[in-house]
Amino acid sequence: MTEVAVTLSILGIMTAISVPSYFSWLPRHRLQTSVRQVYDDINLAKFRAVKDNKDVWIEFNTGTGTYTVFFDDSISNGSYDAGETIIKSNVALENDVNITAANTCGFNNRGMSTAGPGQVVLTNPTGRIMRIDVNTAGGISIATL
Repeated sequence: MTEVAVTLSILGIMTAISVPSYFSWLPRHRLQTSVRQVYDDINLAKFRAVKDNKDVWIEFNTGTGTYTVFFDDSISNGSYDAGETIIKSNVALENDVNITAANTCGFNNRGMSTAGPGQVVLTNPTGRIMRIDVNTAGGISIATL
């Protein structure tokens, strides 16, 4: 009985030490996961533009924290219009991750940015900020601020 009590005490102490560390790690992990998701979808847009020989755009909605990847094939204006082919629709980010600033990103059939340089800024409740940059040559990078 004493051994069980000692074992349970040790488990309780280990839990008390590890739980706060886990909860402080979780928001950072969610932000990094969301940044990687947006980065991958921007790359997807670039590759689909080259592969299908069409302009592909990503339109961000900072209000809902979602974005849509689509072919700009009915009216070439850089925003989603009825009848355009959607690659990914209303993609949501991880819990508590917000899009605080974003430029609509687009790529032409050579993989170059059609909207000039752009960036997407994501934040979490702890104030950590990460940014995805797209340069005019179509290069995509991630920065931690």
